[in-house]
Amino acid sequence: MTSIKLILRNVKKNIQDYVIYYLTLTISVGLFYSFNSIQSQPALNDLDATKQLLSEQMGILTSALSIIIAVVLAFLILYANQFLLKRRKKELGIYILLGMEKRKISGIFAGETLCIGILSLLSGFIFGLVLSQGLSLLSLRLFAIDLEEFQIVLSIDALKMTIICFLVIFIIVMLFNIRTIASVKLIDLLTANRKNEGLSLTNKIIQILLLAVSFILIMASGFIINRYGIMPRRDNYWFQLAVILLSVGTALFFYSGSAVLISVIQANKRIYLKGLNTFLTRQIGSKIHTNFMSMSVVCGLLVVAVCGISVGVSTAMTMNETSKAALPYDINVVSEIDIAGDTDIAAWLKTKDVNMENIAQKMEQISIYETELTYGDLFEGQNVDLWPIDQGIPEMCVAVVSVSDFNKAMSMQGKENIQLKENEFLLNCNYKGTFQYIEAFLQNHSSIMLNGRTLQAASTEVLQETYWMTSVGNNDRGTLIVSDQIASPMIKAQNVLLVQYKADTDSDEVLQKMTPIGLEWETYGYRYTEKNMLNSMFYGASAIWVFLCSYIGLVFLLICAALLSLKQLTETADNSYRYGLLQKLGTDGKLLYSALFKQIGVFFIAPLMVASIFSAFGIVKIMAVVEDFMNMHIATNMGFTIVLFLIVYGGYFLATYLSCKRMVQERHLEELEM
Repeated sequence: MTSIKLILRNVKKNIQDYVIYYLTLTISVGLFYSFNSIQSQPALNDLDATKQLLSEQMGILTSALSIIIAVVLAFLILYANQFLLKRRKKELGIYILLGMEKRKISGIFAGETLCIGILSLLSGFIFGLVLSQGLSLLSLRLFAIDLEEFQIVLSIDALKMTIICFLVIFIIVMLFNIRTIASVKLIDLLTANRKNEGLSLTNKIIQILLLAVSFILIMASGFIINRYGIMPRRDNYWFQLAVILLSVGTALFFYSGSAVLISVIQANKRIYLKGLNTFLTRQIGSKIHTNFMSMSVVCGLLVVAVCGISVGVSTAMTMNETSKAALPYDINVVSEIDIAGDTDIAAWLKTKDVNMENIAQKMEQISIYETELTYGDLFEGQNVDLWPIDQGIPEMCVAVVSVSDFNKAMSMQGKENIQLKENEFLLNCNYKGTFQYIEAFLQNHSSIMLNGRTLQAASTEVLQETYWMTSVGNNDRGTLIVSDQIASPMIKAQNVLLVQYKADTDSDEVLQKMTPIGLEWETYGYRYTEKNMLNSMFYGASAIWVFLCSYIGLVFLLICAALLSLKQLTETADNSYRYGLLQKLGTDGKLLYSALFKQIGVFFIAPLMVASIFSAFGIVKIMAVVEDFMNMHIATNMGFTIVLFLIVYGGYFLATYLSCKRMVQERHLEELEM
């Protein structure tokens, strides 16, 4: 039989074993191609300046993610290949026993790898081509581009990058197979499924020292990230150093921690000799110790998954909550009094060929007044801990608006008016960064001194309205609402024209006329905020972040859960005879399945617990960066992440246990029939 025929026959015969490897490769190729092909969508090339900038940022993020994904996928493919080799070690032993040279065996396995690789590239490319169109549609949606501009695109650059990347990975896999086959012994191959991995680290002092070193490296990494942040820069390599220290520390932790754990349990005879703990301890300890690199990488992927999903979902939920109330008008135009003067904004715009009377269904002009009262005066006596983006707020003057102007804004929104006596005031605040301090002021102070007059609080409740548009999530840090008699003598700082369009108004046409005015605001003193434009910028920037974080996090979660599941299924299949021996020795079935449940549980929980600790620290740092970028506070919401992990991770765990339990039961039935 020629080598080619043997290769094809082996691929056909072992197709069930190759399914895991094939699916891993196919999904990997599809993901890699789809992420790298997004920028090839022609519709993304015809954007305005703002959206073009956001599109370029998305390209930078995608490129960075592609590098990470390539490294992760390389590990996953090697990991799946390792499963395959372990399943077929006995077959390799028979080949050697029959006199076949290791060089020829290596060639056969390299040929099988090449066959599966070619099939995976083809199917993965088809999968990636379909997935990339969906990602392109989502990208157009994020940038508010008409979906009619969408085109089905074959990205040659992404295809070349994918082929080159996976050719390199296949070569590495084949070299790995050749090295593995060349270095194994015949006895190891024939007894691979009966040989439990031993502990290479037996010196207790070295165990403890390595464990201590792992803690030191992990804490050093945390210290560096806490001081220098998580944003890598070309002139600052502290973040890269922190990642290296964390990676080495985590690997050492799993390597030495399992050995220390075994030593501690063995030292306690009451625990070690109880039930099947002797068997269970050796099984768990040896597997974690010999697979410490796999556990470390799974832990790292889980950190990315937890942080990605948590940050993405938290950002999305905050966006949805804040955007609903933040954009009550179609457009508002602000005039700076010290530049434009105290003018009728609609009348001035008419001189610039922007006739608001023709396009406005509702329109009102309100004024915002200056005062010497600062936010620091309102925060006085409080233990103020502002977010980094708000450090300058205490020195800023508190905005003042008259009750009649405030009611004009509320009427435009269809809300009830408020009533104030001449000597009363109210406070409005819709920004979470300062709301608690504004609320505390009202709770502790029933009066305020404003321009030499004492005003009494009309209510101890802080209003949370948006009476004019500035941005989403950071609109009003605190505004004093006073009677018209109090406001009229004060100096105006700004006039604001609030507009709601008629149903048939073309917002793009309005923006074309307003853009030159906005660009010359330092000359004219007029600037504007338009609802659709703000939505475009807000969702265009933040939704990309949400999409990438959530998508990558979910993919990594599925990969981790699937790999852990496959690992346990494979090892249970290889070691099912051990459970059969325990049953022959009279071990109670309930006790046996309990040991199996615990073994699988430890392998699922161990990397997740370490990843949760790292993620708790990482989420805080990532949130700080996102908040600074979006200029808004994001409330961390872990509920969805926990539920998702319970469903996906817990579902994989339960399915793995039930499948492994069935393997053990089938093995027992086979031995009874013999």
